This record gives sequence, structure tokens and C-alpha cells, in this order.
Amino acid sequence: MNEIFNVIADVIVDVADIARDDITEESEFIDTLDLSSLEIMAIVAKLEKEFSIDIDEDELLSIATVKDLEKLIASKKQ
Repeated sequence: MNEIFNVIADVIVDVADIARDDITEESEFIDTLDLSSLEIMAIVAKLEKEFSIDIDEDELLSIATVKDLEKLIASKKQ
């Protein structure tokens, strides 16, 4: 899953201008990274395009950490 994490981290850096070193798998989008809901939506939209997947609203609501998003993308890529 390292490849997926790297893509997620790169998108977060691009969208939210957060230092790459500040992003870990345990980082929480709202609490740790202090992302707004609009930033999260932009990140998800870019990742959906990057991985050619769709993330529905219920799935989005279940994501709290980078690791959660990483697992969701991995499951959808199969």
C-alpha cells in the first residue's frame, strides 16, 4: 500500500499546501492535518480521478485517517 500512500500524500501536499513530512498514515484529515471539508472533497476528487474509482458519500463519511483512505482505495482497485 506504500504506492497508494505516496499518491495520497502528494495530493494532500498539492491541495492543502501541507509539508510532506507532516503526513503519516495515522494523520487525521480534520484533527491532525486541519483540513476543511472543501479541501477533503478536492483531495477525494483528485484521488478518484487518479485511481479511476468512485467514493460514495457513505464511504467518505467513514474515513478519518490517511490509512482509512488508503485501505478504501486499495479495496476499490482490486
